[in-house]
Amino acid sequence: MDNETKNLLEQFNQQVPETNEEVAIDMNSIRAGVREMFLSLAGEIHSNGKVESINIPALNHVIPARVYYPEQEKPDGTLLPTVIFLHGGGWSLGDLDCYHDLMRALADLSGAIFISVDYRLSPEFKYPSGLDDAYHATLWAFDNVANLGGDHTKLAIMGDSAGGNLALIVANRLHQNTSLRLVALYVIYPVLDVHSSHETYQSRLDFGDGEYLLAREAIDGTRDWYLNENNNASDPEISPIFLPKLEQLPTTTMLVAGYDPLRDEGEIFADKLKRAGSLARFSCFDSTIHAFLSFGVLDVSQQARQYLATAIQTDLFS
Repeated sequence: MDNETKNLLEQFNQQVPETNEEVAIDMNSIRAGVREMFLSLAGEIHSNGKVESINIPALNHVIPARVYYPEQEKPDGTLLPTVIFLHGGGWSLGDLDCYHDLMRALADLSGAIFISVDYRLSPEFKYPSGLDDAYHATLWAFDNVANLGGDHTKLAIMGDSAGGNLALIVANRLHQNTSLRLVALYVIYPVLDVHSSHETYQSRLDFGDGEYLLAREAIDGTRDWYLNENNNASDPEISPIFLPKLEQLPTTTMLVAGYDPLRDEGEIFADKLKRAGSLARFSCFDSTIHAFLSFGVLDVSQQARQYLATAIQTDLFS
């Protein structure tokens, strides 16, 4: 583990209260705490690129989103490659503000437009509400991204953690059920399996005790918030490690972290993608933890952001 990650974990673990008492869950307070953590660890602020707030119409509501333009302005009339982004947080936490600086950084580094989607969260909105929002937002982008300066023929999707779960499933839905095609898929330490026992994956046992940010109990808890009683966690639209026909997915890039409970399922799924011919690149950032991409104060986060930007340039600008 690199020293910066080690120091950050020490800070996290010192802030965890030692108590065996059951505490009533206040989602607003939990979300506020997560937002404060993400903003405090954002690192260098990329502040010069244009940011536009939009509302994407859905069936009976609107989906808030933000459009991030790269700092370097494009020539008049030039349509830019565009990446739809779905944030992490166990389908229940995270928002546009938490990922604001990451979106600005990725837009500047890659030269692409990013559309960050504020899908509905559990437990207020159970499965498939958030997934349906992500899917509708992607369909909308194909029809409307040109109005934002984006190129619908160079449209990709990206997500981290639970957002990586959603990005995978949206891409699969789209490629199975429509003639629309995403150029690329980027999944970052995704949640792939909330059905199998933790013992299925050694990384869950090694790093899921709560000392490495993401705990096994949190994986179980957010799954229970997300799902209805009649949902089957082995459904591939919930646990995409069980997706068939991976050859139908767009060209896929996957990142995982060495000290992440989700590492092993990511490596297994990357191997399945490789055998299906859908894997473009895979990288394990061995020295760090789950969610590190959002912690811009870490050097390893900056390295991973540049890795993704280079992948986007290769996939979408060539």
